[in-house]
Order: sequence, then C-alpha cells, then structure tokens
Amino acid sequence: MLTLSRIEALKAMALRKLIHVVLSVFLVIPFIINLSTYGLTNTLYFTIITLGVSVIYVIQVKRPIITIMLLDALTSARRSILQQMMKSPISSAIPFEILDDGLIRLERTVKDLLESVERDYERRGGYLGILMGALGVLISQLLTGNYVIYGIISIIVYDTMSALGGVLVGRVRLPFTNATMEGTLIGMLSLALVLYVITGQLIGTLAITVTAALAEAYGLEDNLAIPIATSLIAMALGMPIIT
Repeated sequence: MLTLSRIEALKAMALRKLIHVVLSVFLVIPFIINLSTYGLTNTLYFTIITLGVSVIYVIQVKRPIITIMLLDALTSARRSILQQMMKSPISSAIPFEILDDGLIRLERTVKDLLESVERDYERRGGYLGILMGALGVLISQLLTGNYVIYGIISIIVYDTMSALGGVLVGRVRLPFTNATMEGTLIGMLSLALVLYVITGQLIGTLAITVTAALAEAYGLEDNLAIPIATSLIAMALGMPIIT
C-alpha cells in the first residue's frame, strides 16, 4: 500500500521526469529532421544545445536561480494586477481580499511544486543534470557518431522508468548506491522492450540494457554516464543505426 509520503514523492518524481522527457525531445530532433537542410550537422547541433545549456547554468549559478526569479515574477504580477484593478471604475464591486488570497494561494502552490521537483544539490548549485545530459550526448556523438541515438533512448526510457519504479515500489537498495533493485528491473525491462522492438537484436539489447543499469547506479552522474556508456557498447556490438 502506498503511504502518503510515497505518493508525494511519486508526484514530484513524475513531474521531474515529465520535464526530463520534454527536454529530451530536443535531443531526438536530428533523427527526425534533416538538419543539413539548415546547414547543420548533428555534432554542431548538439554543440549548440550544450553551449546554450551551459550559458543558462552559469547564469543560474551566479545569479538568483530560476525558481526564485519565477516566484518574484509571480509576486510582482499579483501586485500589478491588484493595483490595476483598484484603478478600475468598477473597483468597488471587486472582492480584492478574496482575489488577493486566491493569488497568494496560487503563488504558494507554485512554490511548493517547484520545491518538490528540485533536489537539494540543484538548489545549491543549479540544474547540473540538464547540463550533464547535454554534455553526455555531445561526447557520445563525438565518440560514436549516430550511435548516440542509443544513448538518447536509454536516458529517456531507462532513466525515467527506473526512477518512477524506484519511488513506486522500490524497497531493496543495490549495494553502494541509492538505486533500488525494483526500480532497476523496471527500467531494464522498459528499455529492453523498446530497443528490441526497434532493432530486433536480443543480445545487443540486453547488453545495452545492463550497461544503462550499471551506468545509472554506479556512475557519478547518470545523465552523463548513461548516454556515453550505452552509445559506446552499441557501437562496439555493431547495432543497427536507428533513423
């Protein structure tokens, strides 16, 4: 039975992974759009992505983080809305206390939502995972060429499903890691199913799946380790290029 704390953790993780998947869509673009039409190579595209993320990361670390800026913007917007309404000819008919209370509750809801999504180290040092993901994909592209697609699929499918599975049913920790046995198995099953359907290669699929699990559990940063490790093993095994 799910406890209240586990349900809250699952909600936060589901939102984190939804953001993760949405951002990862940008990494798939070179495989669904012919970038050469726009004068871009895959390597140049991933370089631009990494550069953009790096700039955002540096700004975030050196200045108030994005969540603080967003909350400040909401507060300013609330005050501006109330000031404009007070100047309205029908201001006497507007229940300002109720309106202000509703807007304050909205701010608190957004704040609680953002705090539930952010990890402690992200509050201290910025969104490192996004930067490492972009860097991991770029390094994979440089090392393996279009085999990087295996790294992208792995980071989308395995990372998402193992995290959700770990929060939902995770009980047993893998030795020397924060990963759970249950989450790892769910992530492996999900990735293996996706890769096998796409490639039809059983041995290669299993090897990539195991590699993703080890990289996530024992790598210093999974968003960096997973794409590099899985792309390299896919290239070493001569897996078909997914286009």
